[in-house]
Amino acid sequence: MKKLPTLLKNLIYDLNLLYINFKNLFYNFFLLILEAGKFYSNQSLRKIDFELFRIYAFRDQFQVSQEESAGLKKEADDQEFTYGEATWLAIAKIMKEISPKPGAIFYDLGSGTGRVCFFVNVFYALEAHGIELLPTFVENAKKISQKYQLKNIYFEQKNWLDLDFSTADIVYIAGTCLSDDTLQKLKEKLKLLKNGSFLISVSNELKAEYLKTEKMLKLPFSWGRASVYLLKKL
Repeated sequence: MKKLPTLLKNLIYDLNLLYINFKNLFYNFFLLILEAGKFYSNQSLRKIDFELFRIYAFRDQFQVSQEESAGLKKEADDQEFTYGEATWLAIAKIMKEISPKPGAIFYDLGSGTGRVCFFVNVFYALEAHGIELLPTFVENAKKISQKYQLKNIYFEQKNWLDLDFSTADIVYIAGTCLSDDTLQKLKEKLKLLKNGSFLISVSNELKAEYLKTEKMLKLPFSWGRASVYLLKKL
């Protein structure tokens, strides 16, 4: 009889988890429909997105991240490899605030599948650099770039803490799961940015004497709505 409360608790937990998964599935499907309606008129973006769907149809990006990060967790906190994606809807609103000129240099630190880099390169004609530790993401992004003969887009398998991105005009970082130590190291790297360059920081408002918060937005991501801070290097 004592086992009944435990079984009931486990059942409630499993049902709640199932509800959350279904809710997240429908949420992301709804965002995809909105993105398709707004951006799929661009033939290049549509083809690239279909290619990403094809590549990650059976071994999706979340599974890739979980499997390949297992051997890298000694280098960083486990949570730093928690995978999430920015939506094109969110990036479009950010770009509207920044109004970048064609050819501006954009860095995505932890670029995952490269979807953000593909978007800003094709839709805004930015020079895009995707920096990512996991090899499958980098290899697949390079293949897509070559297949569609994209120009001024680069993907590197590197730890961005060891990278010189001081030439960037825009730096994007999804810092939701970054440790305090990593965020501190990031702030040291940001000192080298050009004056007037933008930092787009998800979830974390990086405060420093050389950074000015221009605006905070609430935008949709794969895991839900998140705070996005637009900061300028002084």
